[in-house]
Amino acid sequence: MNKILLIIALISLSQRITAQCTTTNATSCVCADGSQNCLLLPDITASWKGIANGGWTEYPQTGAGTNYNGQGPDDGRLRVTGSTPNIGHGSFTVRGQDANGKRAFICGNDTIFNVAATGTFTCPNGNPNPKQMLIQRIYKKDGNAMTYVDTWTGSMTYHSAHGHNHVDDWAVMTLRIQTSDPNPLNWPIVGQGAKIGFCLMDYGQCGTSTNSTYYGHCRDENTVYNQGNILMNSNFPNWNLGGGTYNCSVVEQGISSGWTDVYGKHLDGMWINIPPNTCNGDYYIVMEVDKNNNFMEERNDNNYTAVPVTLTMQQAVNSGAIPVITSSGSKNLCTGSSMTLTATAGTSFLWNTGDTTQSITVTQPGSYSCTVTNYCGTGTTEPFIVNNVTPNAPAVVDQAICNGDSASLSVTASGNVRWFDELGNLVNTGLTYITPILSQNTTYFVENTDSYNDTVFAEPHTNGIGGGGYTTSAQYNIFNAHEGLTIKSALVYAQSAGNLTIKLQDELGQDLQSVVATVPAGMSRVTLNFPVAADSNLRLGVTAMTVSGLYRNNNSATFPYDLNNSLSITGSSAGASYYYYLYDWEILTQNGQCSSAQIPLNVLVNSALEPISSDVTICQGESAILTATGSGILNWYNSAGELVGSGTTLTTNALTSNTAYTVVNVVNGCVSTPTNVNVTVEACANIPELSTIQESLLLSPNPTTGQFIVSFISKETGPVTVKISDLQGKEINTKSSTVISGINEIGMNLDKAAKGTYLVTIEYKNHSFLRRIIKQ
Repeated sequence: MNKILLIIALISLSQRITAQCTTTNATSCVCADGSQNCLLLPDITASWKGIANGGWTEYPQTGAGTNYNGQGPDDGRLRVTGSTPNIGHGSFTVRGQDANGKRAFICGNDTIFNVAATGTFTCPNGNPNPKQMLIQRIYKKDGNAMTYVDTWTGSMTYHSAHGHNHVDDWAVMTLRIQTSDPNPLNWPIVGQGAKIGFCLMDYGQCGTSTNSTYYGHCRDENTVYNQGNILMNSNFPNWNLGGGTYNCSVVEQGISSGWTDVYGKHLDGMWINIPPNTCNGDYYIVMEVDKNNNFMEERNDNNYTAVPVTLTMQQAVNSGAIPVITSSGSKNLCTGSSMTLTATAGTSFLWNTGDTTQSITVTQPGSYSCTVTNYCGTGTTEPFIVNNVTPNAPAVVDQAICNGDSASLSVTASGNVRWFDELGNLVNTGLTYITPILSQNTTYFVENTDSYNDTVFAEPHTNGIGGGGYTTSAQYNIFNAHEGLTIKSALVYAQSAGNLTIKLQDELGQDLQSVVATVPAGMSRVTLNFPVAADSNLRLGVTAMTVSGLYRNNNSATFPYDLNNSLSITGSSAGASYYYYLYDWEILTQNGQCSSAQIPLNVLVNSALEPISSDVTICQGESAILTATGSGILNWYNSAGELVGSGTTLTTNALTSNTAYTVVNVVNGCVSTPTNVNVTVEACANIPELSTIQESLLLSPNPTTGQFIVSFISKETGPVTVKISDLQGKEINTKSSTVISGINEIGMNLDKAAKGTYLVTIEYKNHSFLRRIIKQ
C-alpha cells in the first residue's frame, strides 16, 4: 500500500513539474544555454525512419491505376511518407492571426495588414489568389514568467480537398543519385515532387518505449540514414511545451516539443514524379523541410534527411535510355550572359566541353552534348544548340551645351533603347532623352535591346503537381498576358478518346479564340495557335468535351506560375488549389530580349566666363576706347541692349554725358554673365590742364607713311601713355613717357602696319583722348 501511495505521489509530482513548463508558466522550462532568460526555439527535423519504415511505394510508368480516390493514376509516382519531429526546446507555433485577432494577406506584390479575423478576403488589386500570412509565435522564458514574440513569416493557403489551411512550401521531396559528396542536397536530381503544403499538427509523441508508434522518428541527428540517438519524451526538458493539441486550425497550428507531424504517402501530393527515362537501381529519397528558412529554429542545418531506395518497376538496367539536356531558359544566348545546361541525372558526366558535373554554365553559343552514365547505361545526349543574339549598338552623337542648360539627346537604333547614368542607374527609355540641367561634363551610356521570337513552356509542365482526378465540368485557368504572344499548344490527359472545345476568353467570359480538338485516350498535345494581346484576367479552358473525363489537379497548385516576363497563370475557376486540364503551355513570345554593349554619349558643358574690363574717364566730346578680355567672342551692348560692337575693344561715338555699356563673352554659343563698363564724361573745359591738352592735341603728319608725332601742350607734369590700335581694338604700338610743362612731342611708328585707319589714345591723369590717323 505504501508503494502504491509513493507511486501516486511521484506521478502527481511529475505532473506538477511538467505543468510548470507551459505556454503560460515558465517555472520549470529549461533554456538551451542553461540561462533563465531565453527564446525557446523549436528544431524541426525530417525523420529517415518515417520514410524507410514502409514509408514509400514505387509505381511503374504505365498501368499503375488509381490507388487513392481523387488523386489520379499513380503512373510514374514514388509515394513518400513524411515525418517532421520537433526536437527543440520550444514549440513550433504558427498563427493565422496576430495578438489583436487581425490577419494579413499577400496579394502578388502587395501585402495587406489589419484584416478582420473572419470573413472572405478579396485582394484590392484583383489578385485572385491571396495567401494568408503566418505569424511564428516563439515563447520566451523570463525567469518563471512566460511571454512570447510574434513575427510575420511564411504563408498558408486553403486546401479545399482537405478543408483546412496548409503552410506553403513546407516540404520538398526529390529522388537523387548518391555521389561522393557527403551532402545529399548536392547530389544529382533524378525526379522532383511538389512543394508540399502541410497542415501542422501534433500527430504523435516521440514515445515512451520501443513499442511507441513513432519510436525512432525523433533523433538528435536525422540527416544520416540509420544514424542518430533515439529521443524519447523523457529526453526533452520541455516536453509537450505547446500543449500537445495542435491541429489544423485556421487560428493556430504547430508541433509541440517532443512531438512529430506525419503526412502519409496516401495523401494528395505526397509523391515524387519519376521521369520516364529512369532505369531500375539504387537511389535516395531526399526530404527537405522549411527549405527557404522562413521560420526561426535552434538549427537550420538539420532540416533534411536522405533514405536509400531501390527502384524495380522502371526501365531495365542497361536498357540504353537516352539522356537529355535541359536549359535554365531559352536556347538563345545574349552576348555577355550565361545559361545553365543540365543533363539527366547519373553517376558520371562528360560534356563535350570537358566538364564532369551534371550542370554546366555556358557563355558562348554552340553545340553542347553530354555523355551520362547511370543505371540505364552510358549514353550521349542529342546536341543542344545554343544560339547567339547580338543586337546592333545604337549610333550616338556627342553634344555640347551651355552651363545651366539641359541637353536634348537622340540616338539611332533598331530596338528599345535604354539610357543609364555614370552610376549605372536607368534614367530613360526611348530614342531621345532630355537631360536635367547640367553644370559639368557628363557621360551617359546607351544600349539597344532587341526582341526575338522564342518558344518557351509554362509551368506546370505535367499533372504531377499534386492530387487530382478526371472530371467533365467546364473550367478554366486565369492568366495575365504581359505582352502580345501566341499560345501554340498544351498538354491534356484524357480518360478516353473524344473531342474538346477549348476557348480563350476575356475576363467577362466573352470568346476571343476557339478550337475543337480531337484527342486520344491518355496524354496528348493539342494545337491551339491562339493569338493573345496583352491583357489581364484572361481565361483559357475547356468549355465542352465528349471524352469521359479530363484530368485536373484539386490540390497543391501553387499560383502564380510565371513565365519570364510574358505571362502569369494566377488562378482557376474553382479557386487557388485547383489547376484545370491544360498543362505545359507552349508559348511563342517576342519577350526574349538581348541588349547591345553600352555606348558612351558625352555631353560637353561649355562655360563662358565673365569678361574682364575697366571703366574709362574721358573729356566731353571725346570718344572712348573700351577694352575687355575673354576666351571667346566679346559682344558690346549699349544701355538700350543694342549690339554696338564686337571684339576686345569698342570705340564709342563722341560722348557728351556719362554712358554705360555691357560686354559679354560668347563661347561655343554660350553667353556669359555681362560685365558693366561705365564711361565717365567730364567737362574738361573746367579743368585747365585737360582743356589745354584737348585743344592742342595734334597728330602730324596725318596721313602718314609710317612715322608721326603726337604733340600737345601741358601746364603740368606726369606720366602719359600713347597707344596705337586698329579699328578692331588690336594694339599695334604702345609708348610711355613723362609729360613736361610746355610743348610735348612723342614719336610713334606705323612702319610695319598695313595701310588704313588707326586709333591713337593718349592716357593722362586718368583721362583718355582719342584721335584717328591714316597710314598711306
